[in-house]
Amino acid sequence: MDEDVRTALAAGRWLITGANGTIGSGLRHHLRDHVAALVVADLDAPTDPGPNETSVAFDLTDEASIETVAEIAAEVDGVVHLAGIPSEAPYEKLLRVNVLGTYHLLEGMRRGGTRRLVYASSNHATGLHPAGELLDDHSTIRPDGLYGASKAAAEAVTRMYADKFDLSVVNIRVGSFSERPESDREAATWLSHADAWRAFTAAMTADVEFATIYGVSANTHRVWSLEPGHAIGFHPVDDAADVLGPSAQPSPDEPQAGDTFASRDFTLKHTP
Repeated sequence: MDEDVRTALAAGRWLITGANGTIGSGLRHHLRDHVAALVVADLDAPTDPGPNETSVAFDLTDEASIETVAEIAAEVDGVVHLAGIPSEAPYEKLLRVNVLGTYHLLEGMRRGGTRRLVYASSNHATGLHPAGELLDDHSTIRPDGLYGASKAAAEAVTRMYADKFDLSVVNIRVGSFSERPESDREAATWLSHADAWRAFTAAMTADVEFATIYGVSANTHRVWSLEPGHAIGFHPVDDAADVLGPSAQPSPDEPQAGDTFASRDFTLKHTP
């Protein structure tokens, strides 16, 4: 970890939502030795809090969570928002959890006076661009399904709160987060665990009003630009080609989402 980032984190107090999830549980363990305190939250309070962690439970789909978040927000320096449905589902459910839940969180932050948000968005917000295109933070939103559309909608809400209420927001469009890449698609979209922690700590310490970056490792066959991440201090180092070999890569004529996510049936099975 860069010394400037280490110093910036050292005195910080942060709320992590979705702390029981795959990224949440790993991130909080990574941060324990680098921040002053964490409030770790989920629908069920995490059962293994560390010495500098406070474990809490609340449901962001409940309007009452606004005041709960406001009370916590008054005592922390920022929020890492990981809570949400992480895959394709009926859109009504996705809207309630991923969009309304994010709105309740933002409103609680506004009332509590916390200005910094790091939001775990998704690469699926732009997944129907061809794999032959290199996307950045200015690329058109092209969701590859209902899940991606919900993440795009939540990003819009974070932008509005940044513009109207002076929140500092970094949206991370998380790639294929895993210990190792497993497919031709992941040759381009892989986000290693170590690079994920680099992305989140960079976002937590960036001096920006608003930014959107792709959470992706330094893969040889990239479909997302690293430049937006570099601008906020995220410098990934891992490369899927070191695992899969230099020839593995997605077909440039196929959607970046890949066959499963891009298919009509993937979404239609969740429609009324």
